[in-house]
Amino acid sequence: MADLTLNTITYKVKRSGKIIKLSSTEFKLLEYLMRNANRILTKDNITEHVWDYDSDILPNTVEVYIGYLRDKIDKAFSQKSQLIKTIRGFGYKISGDGD
Repeated sequence: MADLTLNTITYKVKRSGKIIKLSSTEFKLLEYLMRNANRILTKDNITEHVWDYDSDILPNTVEVYIGYLRDKIDKAFSQKSQLIKTIRGFGYKISGDGD
C-alpha cells in the first residue's frame, strides 16, 4: 500500500498524494484494516474493533462502510490496483499486492 497513507496524528488519508476525506468511522475502519494488512478480518473482528461496545449496528453495517471506503479509496483511483478485497466466506483484507 505504498501509495496509501494514513496519519493517526493529523487524521489525514492520502492516496497517490491526493487527500481523501473520511468520516470518523471510515477512518477507524481503514486504520484497523491497515494495521492488519494482508490479514483476513471477519465482520465480527471488524465490528468489535471499529464500533463501540454499546453500538447497536445492523448486520450489513460493515458491508456498507467497506463500500464507502471502496468508493473513496479504490474506485476514485481506478487506474491503480484495488486495495480492499473481499475474501468470500471469510471477510475482508487490505493489501497492495495482486492477491
